[in-house]
Amino acid sequence: MVRTMSAETYPSTPYLRRLSRENGWHSELIRDEHGRVEVIVAVRVGPSWTDSIAIAGEDRVIAMRHRTHEGRLIVPGALPSESRAVWQRDGCAEDVLAELFELQGWR
Repeated sequence: MVRTMSAETYPSTPYLRRLSRENGWHSELIRDEHGRVEVIVAVRVGPSWTDSIAIAGEDRVIAMRHRTHEGRLIVPGALPSESRAVWQRDGCAEDVLAELFELQGWR
């Protein structure tokens, strides 16, 4: 499913194109035991926010935003009250990515 998502044009395609290294994103393909792509994961660590995305297909995307401190993600053990996701969505790619890119502080 993820493989066909990148080969064709979908409603989320303009958002997926923004997940580039030029825009500060780092991504990896997670493959199953047969080498087929199961999930695309992407993360962008900024001065104030760390955004992360897991894409399993056009109909299944999970995205989160966490606070960043001095260019580092705040981990749960470090500052428990500030480590929880300040924003989290699960749904279809177009809706979740559109909302993520509309959040304040995204460049």
